Amino acid sequence: MRILIIDDDEDLRNLLAHYIRQEWPKAEVDEFDPLARDVPDEQFPLGDYDLMILDYMLGRGDGLEWLHEFKKRIDCPPVLFLTGAGNEIIAVRAMKAGASDYQRKQELTRERLVNSIRDLTHDAAERTLSPELASRMEGHMLGERVRISGYRILRLIGEGGMSRVYLASRDRDDEPLVVKILRSEATADKNALARFMEEYSLVERIKSRHVARIHSHGVSEGHAYLVMEFFDGGDLNKRLGGRASAPHEALRIFRELMFALGDIHECGILHRDLKPQNLMFRSDGSLAIVDFGIAKHIDAIDRTGHGEIVGTPRYMSPEQVRGMALDLRTDIYSSGVLLYQMLTGKHLFDGDTAVEVALQHLNTPPPAMSDELSVYQRLLDKLLEKDRDARFRNADEVIGFLARKFQQA
Repeated sequence: MRILIIDDDEDLRNLLAHYIRQEWPKAEVDEFDPLARDVPDEQFPLGDYDLMILDYMLGRGDGLEWLHEFKKRIDCPPVLFLTGAGNEIIAVRAMKAGASDYQRKQELTRERLVNSIRDLTHDAAERTLSPELASRMEGHMLGERVRISGYRILRLIGEGGMSRVYLASRDRDDEPLVVKILRSEATADKNALARFMEEYSLVERIKSRHVARIHSHGVSEGHAYLVMEFFDGGDLNKRLGGRASAPHEALRIFRELMFALGDIHECGILHRDLKPQNLMFRSDGSLAIVDFGIAKHIDAIDRTGHGEIVGTPRYMSPEQVRGMALDLRTDIYSSGVLLYQMLTGKHLFDGDTAVEVALQHLNTPPPAMSDELSVYQRLLDKLLEKDRDARFRNADEVIGFLARKFQQA
């Protein structure tokens, strides 16, 4: 395998080359310094390379302009485009110009680089595809098949049980958006299709800045889709990075979550699956809840029969684990689990299996807070009551408690 790295930062070029040689000791890696050389002309042997890694900022040059020139050539290899944080529109333009993938330099780890290279080169040394790679390839092909007027699907960025999620752009202004497409195997399932479209129906009722905006929905090439807001601030998992937040920041996010739940609950909707992946942030730091795939209108909650368990084990309320009919207080409990994680950097409960984790919500008292966090103990105790009758009844009660006890937070 032969790879070309074009970047004006010598340290970054060396680091990328080091990562590549660690994974593929026989790989040939050529470094190209745009500060010392102009854009390669037609005599430059692009076709000799299996992959090009191209930075956006090239000192005197513009990576997008170089990309346009490269893609005019029939021998141009796949291009992995590097951008800075907050440059989602640049990433979108690079994908539209022909880049095969992109990575933010601030988030580029050895694992992410290797995975991108492997996906783009289909690593000839691997005679069989891993299930993960096969799934990603299937997802890319689905994104290429589905056509949505006014939008362009660029790349697969996530997968769920029923759907795949893609980065897309709006034709008129290159605005980055997200397209959620129902999986092929779920499209034929009438119940799955109904649940997928119910997500749009539920979110449409909520007029709140704390909920992801849906721009469009419909069916294309036999696949149901939703076009949604893109969040360049990432999710709560990314924000935490496996660590605790500063207490004042954790409380700020938690307070915003309560405003969000207040707006949702006022419309009679239970989310039922609050977790870090479903709390997204805009570039200004504001929070929005996403993924209403298993949400329910409270009037329809009886249709979720007793004994049906929904949610994510780490964040389930005791009544969810028991398969009971749910009300607003189930989301209150899950938000308490999230607050505990933000304050401590740890999960409320851990275990070797999902069942082991879920059962602790029924029987195990939450760990006591450390001395420096003891001021939050009473709040967490009331959020995480096993008996929902002893819990805060709704988000407004929590907001009132915060106003009384944490006025300066």
